[in-house]
Amino acid sequence: MSKSTTTAIVFIYCSVFIASSIYVMIPLHPQLASLFDASIQLVSLTSTLFVLPYSFGLLLFGMLAERFSLRTLLLIGMALLSTVTGLLSISDSIYTLIVLRIFQGILAASFAPITFAYCFQHFKGSFQAFVIAMVNTGFLFAGVFGQMISAFFAETFSYHAVFIAFCCFYLSCLVGLFFTLSSTTKSNSTVSLKIKQLYLTILSCFRNQSLKKLYSITFFLLFTIMLFYGSLEIYLYKQTNVFPISLQLIRVISLLGILPAFFVSRLVKQYEAKTILRVQLGVMIIGFIPAILSINVYTVVIASLSMIASTSLTIPMVVLLVGKYAQQNKATAVSFYSFVLLIGASIGSVLAATLSFETILMSIPILFICILFIAARLPSG
Repeated sequence: MSKSTTTAIVFIYCSVFIASSIYVMIPLHPQLASLFDASIQLVSLTSTLFVLPYSFGLLLFGMLAERFSLRTLLLIGMALLSTVTGLLSISDSIYTLIVLRIFQGILAASFAPITFAYCFQHFKGSFQAFVIAMVNTGFLFAGVFGQMISAFFAETFSYHAVFIAFCCFYLSCLVGLFFTLSSTTKSNSTVSLKIKQLYLTILSCFRNQSLKKLYSITFFLLFTIMLFYGSLEIYLYKQTNVFPISLQLIRVISLLGILPAFFVSRLVKQYEAKTILRVQLGVMIIGFIPAILSINVYTVVIASLSMIASTSLTIPMVVLLVGKYAQQNKATAVSFYSFVLLIGASIGSVLAATLSFETILMSIPILFICILFIAARLPSG
């Protein structure tokens, strides 16, 4: 097995556990609200105040990826993330959890933009597209897996066990990265990070009309997942015994939705990324129609499965298109994509605690009809 292949496998493994931290608190919200005698809105800050710092951290590390060794940044970020996650395992108040989750979010942001920059620098052609797709599939898989593993450890032991487990996962990620990453050169000879240049680079992304369209699509991808699962968790918590199967089993079934991502290399050879993107946005719309007509376990499973299946290809297609349309400063453009993606996720987690599940089911297909119209206006070629 070549070193590039081994590195790609480690990236995919890391992506699952890094992104899982975004979602691990969703199953814990009702338990923590009861344990600390706090409102669901306060407890939901353990998710929101992870995602917001994560979003801004993506911009920071995207800029650093242009100027420092990618290997060094990844190793330092993973080591610090392991440390903070270990501290979370001994936290004993909701406010301590919230504060530590802020730092955890910032450090977790070191992975995505630097990893994508590494892929653009070290991998070529269809292998590059495949690795980016699989890393994004890892992020998507985490949307369900993170909730499953969190619920398992919390129900079997306690919420402390969730963070002990993730501390161990991150240490294994650190070891894997240490032994597989190749040395990388700095993108620029100047090591100092200029704030003015940061703003100019971000501004250049906004001036690019194609990137503006892609960022507007990006905002709603994880937004939808956080909104759907967060609201479903609260819906089932308030209305017990509504479904004949558990939410955990619904999550397991939804994991089948990641299967299309394994065919991404073949698809991008035969079709334009723009075409694949439009088709998958249509899958999202169609999948939610039965749930609008009637809320039951079957329609919710169909909606959940369609959402994951759609996102499994829309996310890698958007990443490929951002890299294509950015031309220069690809790492910065992709890191800003990640920033927009996570801003959407943070807002989705907030709205999940305020909007009814019925309202959310009706809103998602209407929203994606508008997004499909935006995708249709992307340039071809």
